[in-house]
Amino acid sequence: MMYEFKASDLAEEIGVRRNTIRDWIRTGTIPAKEGPGKRYMMDVAEYIKLCDKFGRVPKVDVNMAIEVEEIKSLAEMENGNHAIDLNNRKTDSLYTDPSWADACLTCGTCASACPIAGVDDLDPRKIVRMAMFGLEDELVDSTWPWKCTMCAKCENACPMNIEIVALMRKLRSKRERDKVPGPIHKGVATCLERGNNLGIPKDDFLFLLEDLAEEMQEEGCPGFTVPVDKKGARLLVTINSKEPFAEPDDMKFWWKIFHTAKEDWTVASENWEGVNWGLFSGDDKSQKIIVGRIVDNIEKLGCEALLLPE
Repeated sequence: MMYEFKASDLAEEIGVRRNTIRDWIRTGTIPAKEGPGKRYMMDVAEYIKLCDKFGRVPKVDVNMAIEVEEIKSLAEMENGNHAIDLNNRKTDSLYTDPSWADACLTCGTCASACPIAGVDDLDPRKIVRMAMFGLEDELVDSTWPWKCTMCAKCENACPMNIEIVALMRKLRSKRERDKVPGPIHKGVATCLERGNNLGIPKDDFLFLLEDLAEEMQEEGCPGFTVPVDKKGARLLVTINSKEPFAEPDDMKFWWKIFHTAKEDWTVASENWEGVNWGLFSGDDKSQKIIVGRIVDNIEKLGCEALLLPE
């Protein structure tokens, strides 16, 4: 018998902070696993023991629990045949717990919040159901995951807290890289090769910064220069490559604030891209490399904080 709960509810129930509950789950102090709709699940017996430890009255009938040793382990339960089967299709690649299907009420709240619902028949409800029914190949081959902007309005509106955005990104990650929509795939490849999504050469980038700094001086910021590779600066500022490429004046808005506030900041001369398309394309390997480069810049320059343009 399993007890389903939210971290915030259990924290309030036994009188600790929500993050404490999450820490206990992560470290195994509470033997729970992730469940549907941002909930967790644990043996009823373990829940009753926890309540007893903190002097709380359990919200379940204590007669529901048997000795902990007699309850099947979570691992044994996970190995059971409890995935929904439909026409012998794959059922465990996206989700392994059929309770996700029960969690979704198909109420349509997600579709109401989605700004592109109806475009090419896209409907978040369909995507959740198809994932549960094992129609993974159909979803991966569809255009829906790439039409989604991952704005999370559907997830925020969902009364059952189903993690729709994580599902969409997982679908993207399963697409063969050479079949990822061209601009996104090219942007990731270019960033890995040249340090930014649009492939702006280092010399051109540095020349633009000098040119914009001169304009800043003329616009009421006397003596202004763009601090490049300044060691010990408090703030490392990354840049969306579309700005130096097409909207360079947008950078000056930030810089005027920094100048007025006397902020101690810097820009890296290499790997300065602040938009990680590896994240959006579901390319975890590339995402990690791009993040690692930013971390390297922070450590090399000794900065205390990071500013991302997104």
